[in-house]
Amino acid sequence: MTDSLAFAAGTAAPAAAPSPGPLLSLRRADEAIGVACTVVIVLSITWGVVTRYLFPQPASWTFEVAVIAFGWLVFFGAAACIRWRMHADVDALVAMFPSPVRRAIFIFNWWLLAALFVTLTAMFVWQAVIAHSIRVVVIDIPRSVVYAPMAFASLLMLVQHLLLKPWASGWQWQPSSEIAP
Repeated sequence: MTDSLAFAAGTAAPAAAPSPGPLLSLRRADEAIGVACTVVIVLSITWGVVTRYLFPQPASWTFEVAVIAFGWLVFFGAAACIRWRMHADVDALVAMFPSPVRRAIFIFNWWLLAALFVTLTAMFVWQAVIAHSIRVVVIDIPRSVVYAPMAFASLLMLVQHLLLKPWASGWQWQPSSEIAP
């Protein structure tokens, strides 16, 4: 349905989403890292399968690389999802409360998530520090290489959470897209 037909029918066309900008930009670094991790996972698993069936000695490093890349993918993907408000929120019960209660729950939830991201960052930094002397078994790198990017991704989650700026709208609760108007 074209915009003019939608307008004539009494249904407004959805507004175009703002352009996210190029993938290889600082604003979308979390997404670019997630894409790179996905490519690493696919290539390492593919190489592991190829070497298992075509060569006498399979590549032993492919599983560890895929697991590390998957961990990074989860955390950097979570940071990107915060920016796009893509995390699940089951707010059917909250929607039934009066406006002041919804606002209080919203503020509490926002601060709770901020505390979670600060805690995750601190715990992954601490884990990276204490695990630096421990080596990953097959690829022989410090285990801090596994945990330090997760600390950075947790910090990105906090930054994305702060950039939502709920105080700019007066801490007003917004229903999720699943709730019909």
